[in-house]
Amino acid sequence: MDFLVWFFVAIVLYYAYRFIQVLVKMRQDIVLPFTAEELASIRKEPQKTVKPPTYSSQKAGIIFYILVLIYIIGMIILVWQFRHDVGFGLYFLILLPLFHLSNFLNLFAVTNDGVLCGARFASWENIKTYEFVRIDVKHNYYGFSSEVNDQYELRIKTRFNTLSCVVTTEEMKEKLGDLLGERRVKSQ
Repeated sequence: MDFLVWFFVAIVLYYAYRFIQVLVKMRQDIVLPFTAEELASIRKEPQKTVKPPTYSSQKAGIIFYILVLIYIIGMIILVWQFRHDVGFGLYFLILLPLFHLSNFLNLFAVTNDGVLCGARFASWENIKTYEFVRIDVKHNYYGFSSEVNDQYELRIKTRFNTLSCVVTTEEMKEKLGDLLGERRVKSQ
């Protein structure tokens, strides 16, 4: 049973490491989006535009992320203390909030080292492919907002996951496509 506790602690530590990595990368020079118009043309979710990649604008998401991590660590400690009364499945229920932690930061930015998307960072070396998918009637995001309909979703595939954002202008689509293509070529 102690192995199981350490396994879940390792998972929480991984998410904490990933969060700290995003916080460090937010301090680097941002290549894109740089202006208010560029920020307005990128969305992490279909209904709202991304916030600037600064600590002050991401403050609520950062605080909430930290509180959820503290809650999960506290619950793991509490369950471990009373392990004789608790079933195995409770550990998995405790970890459920981890799967949505990336959504707490409304962030998308391209830095010199890679791409920040939510609470995830993908370095240029880890980006395998990217594609722009048209948001048409068959797309999941169609109908959420009139600005999103008939626009594009950028999907960046890494080794282990896929990062995505919605691009609402042709100009931003071209900038992102050029930048991602140029940076990926340099890193290979």
